[in-house]
Amino acid sequence: MSSSLREQKAMREQLVLQLIDKRGKGLEVGPSYNPLAPKNGGWNVDVVDHLDAEGLRKKYAAWSVDTSKIEDVDYVIENQTLFDAIQKPDEYDFIIASNVIEHTADLVGFLRDCQRLLKRGGVLSLVVPDKRYCFDIFKTVSTTGAILQAHLERRTQHSPGQIFDQYAYHTTRDGSLVWFDRELHGTRLVHTVSEAYARMQDYIVRNQFEDAHAWVFTPSSFRLVMQDLNVLGLINMGIASFSATVGFEFFVSLKKSEPGQYVDRTDLLRRLDAELAH
Repeated sequence: MSSSLREQKAMREQLVLQLIDKRGKGLEVGPSYNPLAPKNGGWNVDVVDHLDAEGLRKKYAAWSVDTSKIEDVDYVIENQTLFDAIQKPDEYDFIIASNVIEHTADLVGFLRDCQRLLKRGGVLSLVVPDKRYCFDIFKTVSTTGAILQAHLERRTQHSPGQIFDQYAYHTTRDGSLVWFDRELHGTRLVHTVSEAYARMQDYIVRNQFEDAHAWVFTPSSFRLVMQDLNVLGLINMGIASFSATVGFEFFVSLKKSEPGQYVDRTDLLRRLDAELAH
């Protein structure tokens, strides 16, 4: 690994763990081959994932990743919510979820599950892809209203429209899925609109869960949603820290039962407009 990659990895870990006390008990959601609080590094963590360790090693065997980093999975989520899989209220001092929240069918439900699992003052540390620097670049940012709609419907699968968007706007830049500047030269759509429609129709017929980036954010759009959900009383986890985008991700820490930082909604929308225009 080059020195620049080591520095980027170290900064990423620092941003994820900045409000987390290693002496506490934690939960890492979906770490697979890249745990941020590894058990073999002395962390007292439970691991929850969609497969057990053997299943994850088989899944990623053909990938160019180090499958030896996959650790024992304590809880496997199948057809239940995060809380239902674990069923331990007020158990954890911290929860880490890196590149998870954008995949959830019911984002509010996921946050509420994390809140139930955390102790008072516990930290939820989130790593979120910035749509401007990845294959979501041409998707529209997710609004609070769309997220509320999914929660009201108690979704356990993504909507057909989200599956359509996953294919209709899936973009690469010079063959890469992520990049580190705003240059649009070299971007191309991977699928035709007809292919996206066919994928959606197939999804409807199969009626089985299919993974997708259901939710798409920039830093300001995500912050706005988190604030809105707190103001509406749907969650009680205020923003304790918020970093700008590093690489293609931004980093957010929420604290249970604390008001957190607040930014005027209009100011956030102005920031969002500037982010999308830049």
